[in-house]
Amino acid sequence: MNLNAMKMGIIIVLLSAVAVVHHLPIHGFLGTHILHRELFFFPIVLAGLWFGLRASLLTSVAASIIYAHFFYHNIDAGRISVAVVGLQVAGFNLMALLTGWMVDRQRRQQRERDFLNETFGRYVSKEVRDEILGGRVTLSGELKEVTVLFADLRNFTRLVETIPPREVVTVINTYFKSMSEAINAHHGLVLQFIGDEIEAVFGAPVALENHQQWAVDAALDMRTRLSNVNLQLVNQGFPSLRHGIGLHAGKVVAANIGSSQRLSYALVGETVNIASRIQELNKDFDTDIIISDAVMQGLDRCVDMNPLPPVPVKGVREALNLFSIDKQPFVCVESI
Repeated sequence: MNLNAMKMGIIIVLLSAVAVVHHLPIHGFLGTHILHRELFFFPIVLAGLWFGLRASLLTSVAASIIYAHFFYHNIDAGRISVAVVGLQVAGFNLMALLTGWMVDRQRRQQRERDFLNETFGRYVSKEVRDEILGGRVTLSGELKEVTVLFADLRNFTRLVETIPPREVVTVINTYFKSMSEAINAHHGLVLQFIGDEIEAVFGAPVALENHQQWAVDAALDMRTRLSNVNLQLVNQGFPSLRHGIGLHAGKVVAANIGSSQRLSYALVGETVNIASRIQELNKDFDTDIIISDAVMQGLDRCVDMNPLPPVPVKGVREALNLFSIDKQPFVCVESI
């Protein structure tokens, strides 16, 4: 017997027991007041707490029928009026409504929290959470102007082959946690972890002014945090890590995408593909952060960077103008 069936059985037994008590030959104050009123609240409240509004109302209706039937057949109408019975029945139903409504409301809020955690992961900012739960953001699909970030670990496959699986999980989780914190701190949203790669967005699902600048600041923060992660890993006897980050800005379709069994918030469009390709170009240029011209044009303050040769990308008519953000200053964006 499952737990819900057991709970339902308890409610039925309790309601039946109260009905039996009502037909016992108890006279005087106890017979007409205490035992003929308060005992009915127990199965009603339990039904509401365990199963919600519908179950509490059904239990309340059953209790009301038993209660009214008893007084109709056993109580002298001269000693207790129909109005008193009606008020008591109304009390049963009011208790059922209040209990069931509160429980259903709590469960709905819990489902919303579970949905948020399932859809956006553990690293969603408070602002994004409030906008979604407040119903001010649509997840059914909209065109958004965003900056997409991809970050990928270098030579991690080789590392996986040289250390035990448990240590692999420790290393990659340490990296993901730190990088996600950097993205979240700059109003970005981690969309997914793909193997040893991170996909993130700035400007969706909640619109973000200067999303290019926030994304670049996040990338620089990720670079700093990677140094701290490496110190931590080396102290624990693990090898240090390297990664490459690619940024591109443009329009995407942002929506909940998937099947009826599982949905995830995802971005679709050329901007996503180009950002992924830019990330991969770090290997060719021996860099760790590359941004596109579309990102550079949206920056609102000076960032030291190095212009790279234009790169043709499959599916894109014109070659991409790219810039690497080097650790040593080279060219300031304001002078380009």
